[in-house]
Amino acid sequence: MKKITTTKVLTVAVASAILSGHAIAADKSDSSYKLKTKTRLVYFDREYEDPANDRTQSALAITADWSTPQYGGLLGVGISPYFVQDIDSDGKITTDVLTVKDGEAQGYALLGQVFINLTPIEGFSAKIGRQTHKSMFLSSSGSRAVPNSFQGISAMYIPVKGLNLYGAVYNKWSPRADNHFIGFKTDKSAEGDLKYVSLMGIQYKKDDITVDAEYLNAKDYISKLGLRGSYVTRFEDSSLKFTAGVFSSSDNGDLFVTGSESGDLDDEDVAGSIAGVTKSSNDGLGAFLEAKWSKGNTQLTAAVSKTDDIWIEDNFAGDHGTNPFPTRSRVGPDMTNANETVLKLAVQYDWKDYAPGLVTSIAAAKGWDAENSANPSLGSADEYWKELAVSYKVPAIKGLKFTGVIHDYNSNEVGRVDGVKADETDVRLYLDYTYAFNL
Repeated sequence: MKKITTTKVLTVAVASAILSGHAIAADKSDSSYKLKTKTRLVYFDREYEDPANDRTQSALAITADWSTPQYGGLLGVGISPYFVQDIDSDGKITTDVLTVKDGEAQGYALLGQVFINLTPIEGFSAKIGRQTHKSMFLSSSGSRAVPNSFQGISAMYIPVKGLNLYGAVYNKWSPRADNHFIGFKTDKSAEGDLKYVSLMGIQYKKDDITVDAEYLNAKDYISKLGLRGSYVTRFEDSSLKFTAGVFSSSDNGDLFVTGSESGDLDDEDVAGSIAGVTKSSNDGLGAFLEAKWSKGNTQLTAAVSKTDDIWIEDNFAGDHGTNPFPTRSRVGPDMTNANETVLKLAVQYDWKDYAPGLVTSIAAAKGWDAENSANPSLGSADEYWKELAVSYKVPAIKGLKFTGVIHDYNSNEVGRVDGVKADETDVRLYLDYTYAFNL
């Protein structure tokens, strides 16, 4: 276990003091330059079926999101430096919340966002440069010390109220817990072989109806198409929200070869296949139905999902994807294996009448009849997970929030199903302080 040195403590203290001082001073200004700082203490404790994989990591992260006004109503600039200071690490060395360099888990710094924001006409905006992203199939993860981001162009157009058209093309990204931007790749290709990831989508909202669709294309590798809709029925003292969706994934070119998605797809089991050489295929299809009942401080959720051929979550190597199925957990696995059915139940309670700011949720899911995606006779499995999440916004300190997640995953596997993982228990703790102000 590494010692926390005096230098590290002083570095963190000085950085925090500088940002806090700027925050206090800047709050006196009424200009439209904006700065939002976020300080995060994060702790991961992960235990696996194989004790050799057990590890803990903790860090302090500071992000500063700075943006200018739209000069002439046309052009603005945004910059977000990220700073991650390691506090402690033990066990297996890997990139959870820290990066790995010279065989050691350590902190890092990264210019996570640098972009130009264009607004040439009313309702239209475009970003060029490094930026975060959030949509149906591609998102910047918020579960680590700092979010990952993407390099390229994104655009959004709102022609009328309630209708949102959007799209993006990216050629590089910053992996979670890493200090540089790299080109996209698969598990069997070189960095940059996957030239770009593009997407386009549409969302429509009116009253209690929401419908959205998205298409994603990872060049010469995989494509995805999704459609999702929801409707809210309101009663005198409660509401019921129904949501349904259908999603596909499909091989999309020469990069989709045996082993290119080694973590989930069982195509290595096809007779005569050669990893990295033999052309592979995917025709994934999944659907879900979710019902969410809210009354007072209580929210009850039930959801069921079903996949035919395996629906692949990852868009490229290291991505860990964005899973649009409500039967997912906060901590993987995906539970979108071939022929798998998943049922999830959850209850959330807001304790504002007794402890303002405190919200707890308990959720559990079971997946059954998962199969080897190459040959069902080679493997089948059931999966289970349960999860407790606690969040607390400190009433006395605006912007201060604690989040804790305890996650437990188990599986029963006969033969081999790559998408089914070994048993795992995760404890993740976050203490966030956010301050937004005008310069």
